[in-house]
Order: sequence, then C-alpha cells, then structure tokens
Amino acid sequence: MFSRRLLLKGSLAAGALQALPFSVQARTVNAPFPIFDSHAHFHTIDPDNYPLKSDVFERTVDLVRGNPATSQKVLKFWDDAGIMLGTGVQYFSAFGTDNSYLLDVSAANPARVLPVVILSPTDPATPAKLHELARSGNIAGVRFTGLDENGEHTCLTEAAIPSWEAIDELGLVAVLMLFGGDANAAMGKVRKFAMRFPNVKIVLDHCGFPDPAAFPNTFGFTTQHHSLSGHENVHFKFTSYLMFLTLDPAGIDLTGFMNYAADLYGAQQMLWGSDFGNLQEDHFAYLQRALDATAQMPYEARKAIFFDTAYKLFVPGGAR
Repeated sequence: MFSRRLLLKGSLAAGALQALPFSVQARTVNAPFPIFDSHAHFHTIDPDNYPLKSDVFERTVDLVRGNPATSQKVLKFWDDAGIMLGTGVQYFSAFGTDNSYLLDVSAANPARVLPVVILSPTDPATPAKLHELARSGNIAGVRFTGLDENGEHTCLTEAAIPSWEAIDELGLVAVLMLFGGDANAAMGKVRKFAMRFPNVKIVLDHCGFPDPAAFPNTFGFTTQHHSLSGHENVHFKFTSYLMFLTLDPAGIDLTGFMNYAADLYGAQQMLWGSDFGNLQEDHFAYLQRALDATAQMPYEARKAIFFDTAYKLFVPGGAR
C-alpha cells in the first residue's frame, strides 16, 4: 500500500496507479488517477450473525436478499473500476445502528475499507461509543441521520452537542445525511455547527440535497447552501444517487453542475461516492459520467474530487 504522502502528490499519482496490481487497475473506467469511493454500502443476508433491524422495510429485505452488497461484490466493483479504497458507510436501512457487519468487513480489509458507522446523535451513550469504536473499530467517521417529531434534524440540535464534542476530540469526520425537512434551514444550521466546531470536518451527503425545481438558477443550491462557501471544514459529497434521484430527473447538465459547485466551494471541498449497495444502477456508467463532467477541470481539481479530499479526511481511528 502506498503512503498517504505519495498518493497525494499529483505528479506521482499516475505512476502510483500504474504500479498497482492488475486486479486494482481500472479496466472499464477512464480515469488518470486512483479513485476513492466515499459512499459504499455493505450488506448481507446472515440473520444468525447480522440480523436485520426489526422495522426494516420489505423493499430493503428484497434488496439485501436478492442483491446483497457483500464485501466480495463491493471490492470486485472497486477492483474493476480502479477504486483504490473507500469508506464503508453503515447501511441504516438494513441494520440500523448495529454496525457489526461493516466493522467485520473493515477488519478483514483494513487497508481498503474505512468504516463510517451510524449512531444516534442524541443518545447519551454515543460519545463513549465513539471513543470505543475509534480505538477498537478503527472508524474514520460517524454518519448522523434522522428527524425528530418537530421535523428537525436531530444531529443539529443542542441534544447532539456531546456527540459533536466527542467527534471533535477524536478527529473523526461528521457525515450528515440531511434527508427530508427544510433543506435551506438545515444548511443554515450546518453553518452554525461548522462555526461552533471549526476543527470538525463535516461531509454533506449528496451535496446537502440541492433542489433544482425550487432553485433552478443555481442548480438547486439554496441561499444557505451558498452561505457555506468559504467554510473550509464543510465538504460536499457528489454521488451517483444525487444524479439518479435529483439531477437527471430535472434534466440538469452535469458539467454545469460540477462547474458551479466547484466555483462555489472549491474542488478541494468536494468528494465522490458511488452509493453502491443502495443504488441499483450501472455503477461504472455513473462513475464515468461523473468523471466526464469534470473533464474540463484542471487535473489537480479532478484528483481532489475523486481522491485527495476523501483520502485526507477519512483517517482510521480519527485524526487525533
């Protein structure tokens, strides 16, 4: 495995990729640099060892039973796509906050799968659990999701502060899945938390859910999305799921979207993820489209989006 310092040197990236074993060189995706997948889900049907959560939806059962995203399947995709490594993002839809399968996958593949667990941001036990998992599970981040009875994102409430303090102490990444609710208001709260915890690296899944129908002149980015420009601890994850769910149905030009986002935030604040294990589409095609949408950018900007930013952010065990 190459050192982090070598892989982050743009002049060496192509040579590093060429030096990789054949099994992890890109064969179906055209990229001049190694790739980091910041959004892969792992799941399996093994009820004795990894039971599904009690309130799992039937469609999730059908997905996990019919097309399980086992470690073998995800790593095969990574190998074929030239993806050197990535984060395993806990699949809440199947397992809730039982991170056992993800942690076992990571333990078996520590150089390639960096775990991002899901815990309740307001559970008083979460801070201690984060410390435990940083030591024993080598986690690189924690993902928060969910709305309370008032439609507020629980991770952006005062009750979540102890969890944020633990993230800060450990140097973990706070990955925020802010699905539902008022996206504009949520981005405003993200800004407040980013200022309150300036050393916490925040990653917004699916770029914080821009809404092109409501904000057609800015590719869906709300007023408060724009207020996050210049906050160096806030990062935006561009995913195949965002393309599938939002951008493609709205007829958004992907090159225009990527140019706008990179101009607004800086390419160094962006990262890419496949959503493998959740999105049931042609992942090679979606990755190639994302690469093609950045073809007009300088090499260093593209490498930042597809490798450098995520590789710097996600440190096993935390950055402190």
